[in-house]
Amino acid sequence: MKRGKLIMIAKMTLAIFFIISLLSAVAIPKYLNLNKQNEANQCRDNQIIVETALACAYAESLAVGSNQFPERLTPDMFEDGKIPTCPVHNVPIAFDQTTGHAYCPNHIEAHSRSF
Repeated sequence: MKRGKLIMIAKMTLAIFFIISLLSAVAIPKYLNLNKQNEANQCRDNQIIVETALACAYAESLAVGSNQFPERLTPDMFEDGKIPTCPVHNVPIAFDQTTGHAYCPNHIEAHSRSF
C-alpha cells in the first residue's frame, strides 16, 4: 500500500512540474514582449514631452524676435529637471533643430511615431 502512495505522489509531482514548465514556456515570451512594448511606449511618450518643451522654447524665441529652436536640450526645459531619454540605453531623446521633431536616438523602428 505504501508503494502505491509513493507512485501516486511521484506521478502528481511530475504532472505539476509539467504544468508549471508549460505555463513558463508560454508566459516568459509574453512577458518579454510586454517589456519591449513598454520601452517603445515610454520612448514615444518622451518624444512628445521633448517636442512640447521645444514648442515652448520656440514660442519664447518668437517673443524676443527670433524664430529658431534651441540648439540643445537643457534640464531647465523640463518640469522634473531631467532630460527625457530612450529607456533602451538611457540616451537623451534627439531632435531635428530645423523642425523641432523629436525621435529615438537609438533609431529603433518600433519607437518611431507615425504622423
